[in-house]
Amino acid sequence: MSDEISPIELIADEAFAAANTFLGGLPSRWGRMTPLSRLLIVECGRQLFGSNVLEPGQRLCDLGRNVGLIGGTRWGSLHTDQAFIETMSAGPGLASPALFGYTLPNTPLAEVAVMFGLTGPVYALFDIETPLVCATDEARMLLAMQNDLDFMLACEFDHRIVCDDGDQREEIFATLTLVQ
Repeated sequence: MSDEISPIELIADEAFAAANTFLGGLPSRWGRMTPLSRLLIVECGRQLFGSNVLEPGQRLCDLGRNVGLIGGTRWGSLHTDQAFIETMSAGPGLASPALFGYTLPNTPLAEVAVMFGLTGPVYALFDIETPLVCATDEARMLLAMQNDLDFMLACEFDHRIVCDDGDQREEIFATLTLVQ
């Protein structure tokens, strides 16, 4: 047995500390969120606070700002879908209700929207080649079409199992950008 901390555990520890700072405390459902949802919240906080758009504890809707989030993904919610299916192995009645809510690719984006008060368009797009470019292009298009948007956030996000030479490892990442 190893005493090493896995990358996912490290992300969880960092996310916990960062979310406390950005949100002024953890949301009540933090413990039920998937690691990808937590990571997206932290990365969105870093972007919004690093750009001086928000201060800790503030939400965009409370400031009268209309902002949306477009997420580009290669695998969507496949990792969570597989975890949910594994919980059904003892019978469909024993499937995890906590995981079920995260079996849609939009759910991590919706968590971000709730935490930061996003009231503009929030949805996921699939793009196997360049998910961040796809999301950024979509955000620009929405800004051009909807005059009531103050700005948009675009991100690439995924959580998957990578198999290399017989070894498996989890890969989780989120990259966000502000689009004006």
